[in-house]
Amino acid sequence: MSTTNLFVELLVIGLGVFVWLMLLALAIIGVDQLALNDKVLFASALPVLAFTYVLGIVWDRIADKLFDRIWSDGLRRMHFQDKSSYYDARRIILTRSPALSALLEYGRSRLRICRAWTLNALMMCIALNAFLFGGANNVADPGLASAIGSSVTLALALGSWFAWNNLSQAEYRKVSEQGKYLAQLSETEQVTPTAGR
Repeated sequence: MSTTNLFVELLVIGLGVFVWLMLLALAIIGVDQLALNDKVLFASALPVLAFTYVLGIVWDRIADKLFDRIWSDGLRRMHFQDKSSYYDARRIILTRSPALSALLEYGRSRLRICRAWTLNALMMCIALNAFLFGGANNVADPGLASAIGSSVTLALALGSWFAWNNLSQAEYRKVSEQGKYLAQLSETEQVTPTAGR
C-alpha cells in the first residue's frame, strides 16, 4: 500500500472521530461559546488536518484491539488454527506475489475503514444526542432530530459492521487459499530442477 493511500485511509477514520469529538465538545461548552470566522477556520485547517490524522492512527489501533477481542479470533479460526499460521500465510502472499499482495492490502484498507466507522457511527449517535439535548439551543425539535440522527448513525454502524464482517471472512478465506497455493507452487519450483537432472 502506498503512503498516500495509507494517509487518506487514516484521515477517513480520523475524520469520523473528529466529528463526534466536536459534537461532544459543543454539547459541553455550547454552540454560542464558539467564535468562528473565516480567518480562524483558515488558520486552523492544517492543525486540524494533522490532529485528524493522529486521531485516525489512535482510533484504528483501538478498533483493532476491540474487534480482535470480540469477533476476529472466531472468524480467523474458521480457516487457521492460530494467529501464527494466519501470519505465515500472509507473509507468503506478501513476499511471493506482488499482484495478490496489492489485492490483499486493498481489502485490508477497506476492512480497517469499516471497522473504525462501526465505532465512529456508534460514538456519533451518543455525541449527537448529547449535543441535541445539551448544547444545541436553536434546534426546533430535538426529539425528532434525535430520532432521525440516531436512526442514520445506528444504520451506518450496522452497515459498517456487516461490511467489515464480510470483508474479514473473505480475507481469511483468500489468505488461506492463496497462501497454500503459493506454498505449493514454491515447492514445485524447487523440486522441478532436481527432477530434470
